[in-house]
Amino acid sequence: MTVSSRCICTAIDAKALAKIIEGHADGATYIDSHPWIVARDLLDEARGAEERLPLVFATGDPIVFSHWAFVDTIDVRELHPGSWETHCEIGALKPVNPIWESIDSIVLAPSAEQLHRERVEPVHIHRQMLNEQHIWPYAVCETPVFIMAHQP
Repeated sequence: MTVSSRCICTAIDAKALAKIIEGHADGATYIDSHPWIVARDLLDEARGAEERLPLVFATGDPIVFSHWAFVDTIDVRELHPGSWETHCEIGALKPVNPIWESIDSIVLAPSAEQLHRERVEPVHIHRQMLNEQHIWPYAVCETPVFIMAHQP
């Protein structure tokens, strides 16, 4: 399987990340109170194309990228009206190289219209760098090259 051109980036509490790292060398479950519906759709699209969807975690103050993993499943549960829980099963976490730790080292994924326009019109490619406001609860981004290098 190849790596998807899109990835998910999210922030995680340092203690929660440490617990995932310590307890599950081969993989873990990340739980969020936000419904990751679009992320689940991206995972379904990636699977349909026989691709793997990466998830990149940021933590700390100032916030920096720390670890990443491939997503195995995303299960969105409505506990009761207006209350959600997302269970994201991930593979083994890999540390992010220090040169890629900065939150603005990854760019937000452009819209389908922007990508189409770049293909058919002579327009300058414009990307918006990720920042702390975009990462909550998660951001859909272009997969960075340090993950794309993990092609089979």
